[in-house]
Amino acid sequence: MKILLLILLAALPAGAEWGGAENAAAGELLRARAEISVIGETPLLEMLAARDSAALPLEIGGRKFLASVVFDADWETWFTLKPAGDGLASGAWKETSLAAGAVYKYKDLVLKLKEQGGVVYIASSSGEKMEVTVGSLFDLLYAKSAKVTFGGAVTYAVFRNLEPLTESEGTVALRSGSDGLYYYSLTPDRQIASYPRWLLAVNGVLYGLRLDAASLQFVSKPIELSARDLPAERARAR
Repeated sequence: MKILLLILLAALPAGAEWGGAENAAAGELLRARAEISVIGETPLLEMLAARDSAALPLEIGGRKFLASVVFDADWETWFTLKPAGDGLASGAWKETSLAAGAVYKYKDLVLKLKEQGGVVYIASSSGEKMEVTVGSLFDLLYAKSAKVTFGGAVTYAVFRNLEPLTESEGTVALRSGSDGLYYYSLTPDRQIASYPRWLLAVNGVLYGLRLDAASLQFVSKPIELSARDLPAERARAR
């Protein structure tokens, strides 16, 4: 940000003045950034490589697949089926749309998919059948993804996300509530490229995520915060 401010100053025409309002805004921005502390980080490539290990392996029609979920820009859940070792042939279906059924073709294999009551039913043209609960896919993501604990109080599983329609990259933060629910939110990379997104506050300290080069940083900042300022999450039964 300091570099950005210098560029803006250099771009002013000769004789132009940096006004009081601009000085105040720039000073406030620099002070806000100075208060941010990095409390940990993890390389994005490591998070991406860990994504498959947090998926459910299954075999049908003599083919091996990995089942998981991804999220769109509205944080809606999509069921994904990825051939093991062949990510280019992946299929993704919005969970709510699977109630009407879908067909997935991979090489010589044709699969029919349908969801009912949180269970995805998969059947091959040869008559093989299997069931995958979407809840179990959330369980795997929470159990096998990288963890971060903020303020010694709240633990999140964090994992990479590729939006199914736009292919925009981001990070999902998933926590397990004491009420038996999962709570999650999606943070697009573009949202935290220059400033953090705050996830929660504990004892007067904000905790959140920020990108830095090729790493996801976990950051904190002291602040006075009211309950209405806390970010939204989406809930799902475990």
